[in-house]
Amino acid sequence: MKRFTILFSAVFFTLFVSAQILSLDSCISMALRANRQIENARLLTRQRDYTMASMKANFLPNFKVSARDLYSSADGSLNLSSGYLPTFIPGTDGTMQPNVMTNPATGQPMMQADGVTPVFQQYAYFPGKEYKYKIGNVILTGISVEQPIYMGGKITAGYKMSQLASSMARQNERLTKAQVIVNTEEAYALLVRATEMRVVALLYDSLLQTLKHDVVAARAHGLASYNDVLKVDVKKNEAELQLHQTENALRLARMNLCRQIALPLDTPIDAVTQSPSQVETGTEFVAAGIDFQTMRPEAIMLDQKVQLADQKVRIERAEFLPQVGIMAGYSYLYGVKVNESHLFDVGNFAALLNVSIPLYHFGEGRNKVRAARMEAEQARVEQQDMLDQMRLEVTREANNVDEARLELEVTTRSLEQATENLRMARKSYDAGMESLSDLLEAQTLYQKALASQVEARCQLSLAITRYRKATGQL
Repeated sequence: MKRFTILFSAVFFTLFVSAQILSLDSCISMALRANRQIENARLLTRQRDYTMASMKANFLPNFKVSARDLYSSADGSLNLSSGYLPTFIPGTDGTMQPNVMTNPATGQPMMQADGVTPVFQQYAYFPGKEYKYKIGNVILTGISVEQPIYMGGKITAGYKMSQLASSMARQNERLTKAQVIVNTEEAYALLVRATEMRVVALLYDSLLQTLKHDVVAARAHGLASYNDVLKVDVKKNEAELQLHQTENALRLARMNLCRQIALPLDTPIDAVTQSPSQVETGTEFVAAGIDFQTMRPEAIMLDQKVQLADQKVRIERAEFLPQVGIMAGYSYLYGVKVNESHLFDVGNFAALLNVSIPLYHFGEGRNKVRAARMEAEQARVEQQDMLDQMRLEVTREANNVDEARLELEVTTRSLEQATENLRMARKSYDAGMESLSDLLEAQTLYQKALASQVEARCQLSLAITRYRKATGQL
């Protein structure tokens, strides 16, 4: 048995002298740095943070500065014709009265030939005037400030939605990282399994090579038949096929891990393997009472999705509530020449209070709010369904860890028994007390037990990784 241990260690050393050995932590770090999906998730988080900051600005005043310059080549003139204007005199009550002529006999105002227009005692002469205008440049500048006072809760709901969206983006980033870690750990475990399976194949091939040498030597001395040599050759051929298959599996496992950690697919790498004597229980990874709803990103995102739907209800309701806002500003107008003098050269201040109260639109607002509430209810139903599925997943993965742990314990005991069986079979065969077929069977059982333990260790590692993801521990 000591010879088998020395041979096993020698095979491990031979495998790793020509390749770069990477630990699991280093592979995970490389995968997290190079993964494009994680980078996209980070960019989405930054985008949602900027959106949240922009929504927060809606609570504050909005200042605007504007400037407009209108140029027009239009010009022209306006002529006011000359004529006579009636006059007025102060009356007894202090008001201005028309200075009309009266008939001395009747005391009534005297009328012109049309019978409508009175005749005045005095007239003022207007000589007429011509006004020339030119548009030219008309400049309007100003500064204004707008401040919403009450918008039916729309601004508050919008800001809370942006907060939820930002938080969901962070959970999505965490979920993406967890999936990358799971994929990397699975690829790493598969590389470990492929490496150890190749070691098992090399060890089995070496045992058969040693046995063939002994059988050939025994046949040369007349202690073994040619049929015994053929039996060993058949097993040797099977071992060579298994060795070739494990080499192909190892090459594919290396390429898969290189893809996960963003290295060229032909990079010579190897994983840190475990000694066959090391046994992981996996018990410490399965803890009772884990509240995955507060740890798992998907569960947190589902809860935030429900809150997001509730805020949408508030926004729909706000569209049909009173809205109040104020605006104030100062403007300056300059331009338009009349007789070479500017008509406008003045500044003014203005303030506006706007109150908008929706009255009735044939049930539009009520139905929109109801539709938003139905959407929120759908989000709650989806949340409960997904939480039940996650709970089943956690239970299933915990069972897988328990079964994988038990399988590793069983395969470890089987390996110990197969090792002892091989030792005794070899001893009995060397003493001539056991047939070659029994020894070949013992070697086959040993090879299968060793391969089963390697597979059990790999399955336990994968089960632990999946359980940690299902419970939100990644």
